[in-house]
Amino acid sequence: MKLLFCKHCADVFSLTFKERSCSCKAARGAYEPDGVNAWHKGGIPLRFNNMSFVNALSLQPEKGKGYRFEAFVIPKQCNTFLEKE
Repeated sequence: MKLLFCKHCADVFSLTFKERSCSCKAARGAYEPDGVNAWHKGGIPLRFNNMSFVNALSLQPEKGKGYRFEAFVIPKQCNTFLEKE
């Protein structure tokens, strides 16, 4: 799952096939029609490891600490998540 973090308003939002933006409009982006590639303008690109995230969701406890999942900052130069000028 690809997400964007806006360093201005601190919103984190997931991408869809329709362009989305943060609340201050400084970061925006969308998936390309192939569902793999995406673009963004502004913001810091993030990614959840889908399998790790789904596993953590399935193990959500009633109380106590939640389960960790893997997420990371996508490199500035990434072939599948391009920054538009």
